[in-house]
Amino acid sequence: VEIVICPIVREPDGLAMSSRNAYLDSQQRRAALALYRALKRVQDLFDRGERNAAALIDAGKRTFSEEKFARLDYLEIVDPDSLDSPTEIKKTALAAVAGFVGTTRLIDNMVLRSDQETLR
Repeated sequence: VEIVICPIVREPDGLAMSSRNAYLDSQQRRAALALYRALKRVQDLFDRGERNAAALIDAGKRTFSEEKFARLDYLEIVDPDSLDSPTEIKKTALAAVAGFVGTTRLIDNMVLRSDQETLR
């Protein structure tokens, strides 16, 4: 099985485009941004040099928990090739999040890649 990494298509506010977004009312739509905010927090810390996966996950979960109208299913960091959970991120990793807003389950992810690393 080959995993292909490609960019996520996003709405202007950062929400990943999905047919499931149509199930969200305006309040839920705003709450759904918790997924993106959590991933952005992980990315920001990674960009500043944090490589401990547990610390990145904890920060993302804390950011997600600030949204009272969303319920976290999972937030994980995995190796994009093996899907193993690293302790320390040595090269590219994938931050993945899933959560519920109302009864709608949404997913999103973001590739964590240092500036020095080239695209595969």
